[in-house]
Amino acid sequence: MADNNLRMMILHFDQKSIDATKGILQYLGYVSITGVSVPARVFNLLKSEKFDLLFADYKTISMYGEDFLETLRENPGQVPIKVILLIDSEIAVQDLKKMYREGITATIKYPFQLNEMEKAIEDSIRSVPMAISKTIRKIRELDFFSFLTDEELIALLKISKCRNYKENDLIFEDGQPGDRFYVIVDGIIIISQMVNKRRETVLARLKRGSCFGEMSILDGSPRTARARAHDDTVLLEFDRRIMEGYDDIVTLKLFKKLTHIFSRRLRGANAKIKQMMADQAKLKDRSHDTPVT
Repeated sequence: MADNNLRMMILHFDQKSIDATKGILQYLGYVSITGVSVPARVFNLLKSEKFDLLFADYKTISMYGEDFLETLRENPGQVPIKVILLIDSEIAVQDLKKMYREGITATIKYPFQLNEMEKAIEDSIRSVPMAISKTIRKIRELDFFSFLTDEELIALLKISKCRNYKENDLIFEDGQPGDRFYVIVDGIIIISQMVNKRRETVLARLKRGSCFGEMSILDGSPRTARARAHDDTVLLEFDRRIMEGYDDIVTLKLFKKLTHIFSRRLRGANAKIKQMMADQAKLKDRSHDTPVT
């Protein structure tokens, strides 16, 4: 879990919703929580106090105006804060894309589940602004994005998130819902499975430029393995909900790239199976040729 000393603010027009969200955060161990019902109050508080996270209700900031997140991000007189967007199931993909472009670091959907709240907080804490992390040049060098023009790459990065992971941090566990996929900007990722719930078997070591978890985008299936950081790692994260709004050339190109990668891996797996079957057949033939003494 993230640091329980984090200072948090909840923005919601409904006091009951503020109290409910605060109750969940307190149950998770967080103690410094401030609730406000008016967006202008957020700006006033940030002028004099430091907050780490803002839980902002989508409908509340929409009522304020489309420039809330832009004002929050660009005002030099305010303390920087990471934003978790509180949404319901009715938000359109285009609106969600816009929120990502405006700088939200994670989303969580009503009604809140404890594990989803913890994940949203962890995601936000790991988020690294592109301009600060200086990863754009490194990302341009990755073969994974070679199919995009510079303009298309920038558009794609605006609907992705850059996350930092430390050595042995868990990215996802076997059996968890598949709701996002990742591209490795720096570091090594270990893909593994637990045998008899005791022994970890390493399936793959993925290096810079590799992607993983892409099946979650293609079919939404649960994870079939665990992924963890072998060392300090920087990942680009792509949310399935964003990718489902494939109404532009960038997301269509991304789907094509993922399909190509999946097909290549499937052909590789088939080749290994054929080789194993051939090796077994040779061993069987040799056993038949061995003279009996």
